[in-house]
Amino acid sequence: MAIEGTVSAQAIELDLYGNRVAVPPDLVRTLAAAAAAHAGVSSRHRDLSLVLGRALDSGRATLSRAEVRTLRAVLEEEGEGVGPAAGDLLRASSNA
Repeated sequence: MAIEGTVSAQAIELDLYGNRVAVPPDLVRTLAAAAAAHAGVSSRHRDLSLVLGRALDSGRATLSRAEVRTLRAVLEEEGEGVGPAAGDLLRASSNA
């Protein structure tokens, strides 16, 4: 499932500093785990992992500029290994 302009029942809505995108739950789960893996080194990664974890429970989250920058960093660190929707999310976060 690719990132869509509208939120479906199976997508998590991320507000990337005013830019709303629908993200597959599996990608959010993967990114939350990747951010959590760096939580001991970076408080921003820890904060992002918590926000994404809450998004999985609630279906949505609003990310601050710092969290969007950290999200971009995680996406770049993880590369294409997290799936094709990651590239779409990286492009969307660049516009935020």
